Amino acid sequence: MKTREFLESLPDLLRQQLPPELGGFHLARSAGTLMKLYYDHPTVHYEVWVQRRKGQVELGLHLEGDQDANARYLSYLSGRADDIREALGEDVEIGAWDKGWARVHESLPLEPLTDDFMVEVSFRLSAMIRVLEPLVKEATAAGLR
Repeated sequence: MKTREFLESLPDLLRQQLPPELGGFHLARSAGTLMKLYYDHPTVHYEVWVQRRKGQVELGLHLEGDQDANARYLSYLSGRADDIREALGEDVEIGAWDKGWARVHESLPLEPLTDDFMVEVSFRLSAMIRVLEPLVKEATAAGLR
């Protein structure tokens, strides 16, 4: 399957896997090698990025707002790192990234873009959303945005 078809099919799978209160995300972008979805603000979004040259698929929460807000979110999420890793596994990375951005992400080895791999990626991302989105909401409610 082509990358674009793979990424365009993920949102429907995610909606089936997520509880109703998390199924109402917005699709920010699904083109090329990248798919982004968000809940309240596009700069705080979940992303799936197929990186053929690196032989991996990166997925996770990206914080791409202003540097101060990103730093506050990162500090909040870093304070919950043990809980996040207990729920999602030790391979999850939490840290600063390019341009003052931050992210909570993991990279999976790229496999052929089959239906089975799509289900695997969707299960991983839906798990991340179930764990991380409540924390994002808590941080937002605490005035960190």
